[in-house]
Amino acid sequence: DKEKRSLYDRFGETGLHADYGGGDFGAHGVDPYELFNAFFGSSNKFFGDSMGPGRFHYSSNVKDNRALDIRYDLLLPFEESILGGKREISISRHETCGACHGSGAKSSNSITECTQCRGQGRSMKSQRTPFGIVSQISSCLNCDGSGKIITEHCPSCDGSGKVQVERSIQVDIPGGIEDGSAIRITGGGSVDKQRGVSGDLYIFVCVEEKQGIHREGLDLCSDVTIDCTDAILGTTVKVETIEGLRDLYIPPGTQPGEKLKIVQLGARDIKRPNHRGDHNFVIKVKIPKNISDQARSLVEDLAALKGTRGISVPGDGTSYCS
Repeated sequence: DKEKRSLYDRFGETGLHADYGGGDFGAHGVDPYELFNAFFGSSNKFFGDSMGPGRFHYSSNVKDNRALDIRYDLLLPFEESILGGKREISISRHETCGACHGSGAKSSNSITECTQCRGQGRSMKSQRTPFGIVSQISSCLNCDGSGKIITEHCPSCDGSGKVQVERSIQVDIPGGIEDGSAIRITGGGSVDKQRGVSGDLYIFVCVEEKQGIHREGLDLCSDVTIDCTDAILGTTVKVETIEGLRDLYIPPGTQPGEKLKIVQLGARDIKRPNHRGDHNFVIKVKIPKNISDQARSLVEDLAALKGTRGISVPGDGTSYCS
């Protein structure tokens, strides 16, 4: 039967069971496959693109590679987040199987054309309506739209066409990176050699807290506690910074809550690497609760010298410096 043979060549077994009304492809004799290809284009499937007239090819010009992207969570010490540096991380990603080159088959002899869609990857169901012949094109369920059937799977990847491998990647940590930031490495994700594309690697940074130092924008902040006498007379104290211990000068008459700073010891500006914040130190003055009789006498003498009255020196030993 030449008519059935023509339908089979064009649409596979599905075409033999559809109602084409004597072989007409549409209300005006239009082949719906050719119409679909005219709008969406044809693609080179596994069996090539010389499928003959009327054969269906499908492709999408917009490739969604998000499935190839990888997320990696990186715990970063506080100092490294401020100064930056290099890190070597190990990631697990999918790559195209080298044994079957992504086909999923043990050999080329293990790949046959799908008899349901004749290698087109799509099936079509047509029915006559008052408005003409309506054709519905969908992915072939027999081959999942690939147009091929694998009779024997590749033993290396179990037919998936991809294998999981461990890779080491060196990452540049920019100075000044903040907690919750993400570093994107283009092409660092999983690899699909068949399509010639790679996903991206997204490294999400979690910065560890550091006791005694916290960040406010580009500036770092710490508290420094000094004695009442040091606040009055002035002194120099050792303070901790992200670059080790430094000397901080406390000028005479420093008030509680006053801020002193060491410039250029804060976080780097990612957008302007040469610009850097400061390290601010908030002064806390320690007032002794218990003092000796001699110390009490000296404080009272100090109050007398200032000509200040009403200075309270409770009997529980608490004294106040103004």
